[in-house]
Amino acid sequence: MDKICIIGHPSKLGGADTELDHQIRVWQELGLEVHIIHTGDIDANLKAMNMEERGCIIHPPRNWTKCKGMHVISYCNGEFLANIEVIKHFAKTTTFVGCMTWPFDNQISAHKRKALDWELFQTEHSHQMVGSKISEVDPDYKWAIVKPYFHTEEFPIIQRRIPNTFNFGRISRDDPGKFSQWQLWVYESMCSPMLKSGTILGWNDQVQSKVGNAPNWIKCFQCGEISAQELYKRCPFIIQASDTFENLPRVGFEAMASGSLLIVDDRGGWQQLVQHKQTGYLCKDQREFVYYSTRAAFEMKESQMMMKNAYDWLKTNWSMESAKAEWTRFFNMLENEKMD
Repeated sequence: MDKICIIGHPSKLGGADTELDHQIRVWQELGLEVHIIHTGDIDANLKAMNMEERGCIIHPPRNWTKCKGMHVISYCNGEFLANIEVIKHFAKTTTFVGCMTWPFDNQISAHKRKALDWELFQTEHSHQMVGSKISEVDPDYKWAIVKPYFHTEEFPIIQRRIPNTFNFGRISRDDPGKFSQWQLWVYESMCSPMLKSGTILGWNDQVQSKVGNAPNWIKCFQCGEISAQELYKRCPFIIQASDTFENLPRVGFEAMASGSLLIVDDRGGWQQLVQHKQTGYLCKDQREFVYYSTRAAFEMKESQMMMKNAYDWLKTNWSMESAKAEWTRFFNMLENEKMD
């Protein structure tokens, strides 16, 4: 296997597009020629990713003929699913990587019609949640789990932050479902020996309608208004509750790489990233969020120890070398299938 074709385009906005960006680095390290066919116009945000400068071959959007004879992979892209029959006509194989813990209707439909050759998962949790639905329409569907790569260099560790203040934050898409309805209650209820100061990235009118008005000691920013790196620079603590089940949240990787302590939900993908009381805190309900946030503020030495543990764990378990082994195994499966 010497090349691969991506349907969709990497971006700095959205976990799936960020993950795709990082996996391209692995594929290129493996010596693969990476082709990209986007499903929409190449806007300024996508151009800023500099994929052509990084060695990728960019084809005209929606020109599916350009994937002829290549293994095709797409990260959580609805237009890929909508055009799967045409793409499959040209592709060597088709692989979909979902980013949710539930399948899309088009995803189920594609498997029912045998238009998707492979389903790729990042965790056993997502496999169980999504795969159980797919197997209802296609009991023999092919799947694999590939532990993804996280490019820590984009999120350098931050050694110094604003002193004498308990600075905390949360970051996600501006989807109200990403926010717990009692998120602000946690921030107001938790205690600190220092002045509290919060930063929320991913705010909009719909989020405000759900969770209420933020107090004046919490600054709220729309997506893209500040960078993720700027948020981690401000916030050594990420206190993030959600009403959704996260798959494998990229913000968890970003926070650990930056040296920010995670205080998050005890479910879904967070359980794959956080070892409770060792590299962060997993919280079962809003009262545990208040307790562990308060503990983090008062027990600063303990918090700093867990930040270091999390950083070391990330560097050890999500390295380029381990990702190369994971992807090599999967690509060998694709090639061997076609040989059969």
